[in-house]
Amino acid sequence: MLSVDERERQSSMSGIRRPWIVVLFLAVTTPLFSHITLDSPNGGEVFLTESTIPISWHITITHDLQNWDLWYSTVGSGGPWTPIAMDLAAGSSAVGSVHTYDWIVPVEAASATVWVRARMDNSATDYFDVSDGPFAVVAPGPDFVRGDSNGDQNVDIGDPIGVLTYLFASGFLPCLDAADGNNDGQLNIADSIYLLTWLFTPASPPPPAPFPNCGADPLPPDSVGCGASPCSP
Repeated sequence: MLSVDERERQSSMSGIRRPWIVVLFLAVTTPLFSHITLDSPNGGEVFLTESTIPISWHITITHDLQNWDLWYSTVGSGGPWTPIAMDLAAGSSAVGSVHTYDWIVPVEAASATVWVRARMDNSATDYFDVSDGPFAVVAPGPDFVRGDSNGDQNVDIGDPIGVLTYLFASGFLPCLDAADGNNDGQLNIADSIYLLTWLFTPASPPPPAPFPNCGADPLPPDSVGCGASPCSP
């Protein structure tokens, strides 16, 4: 039978070994990070489907680099992952060297939460990095002209009047994004004032893009919506 002192000593040794067992388990079962750093997209960005965005990463610890692999996930930072590009050319393996890939964002990637993962393929151990946070991929809305609130394909005095009528007399606007004259993501009296200032004050800034030609909203998360526009069938 073990003495009290021996039981306490064994219990103490077991307590010391337990954290090391946990550390060893995590080292074996967790992907290895920090030898590369994914620079972009890295969380908080917003992209349109079918647009081309640069994926960028750099090397922090050099290895016997063979090639690169890229994926995206719309579920979480742990996957499951959909391939973007596999076996990309290794390029420079120097510490600090920057690598990029132009990704044409597929329609299937549309989600409020998207992550990218990059893998450094080496002759031995591979290393990974994942976006620090999710970014968004959205489908583009109808094209429109900023400031053409009444949809008559002209930006004139009728447009700020149309905004005021909508705000204070239950008027109708076909495309609220077009009426958002200052592009702040809200529809209020400031939009009418912005358009009036541009129309009648020399050297005043014009409405933000898309203007003066039809185009997509460059800031879709700030949009207020567009039901119909003469720019789009």
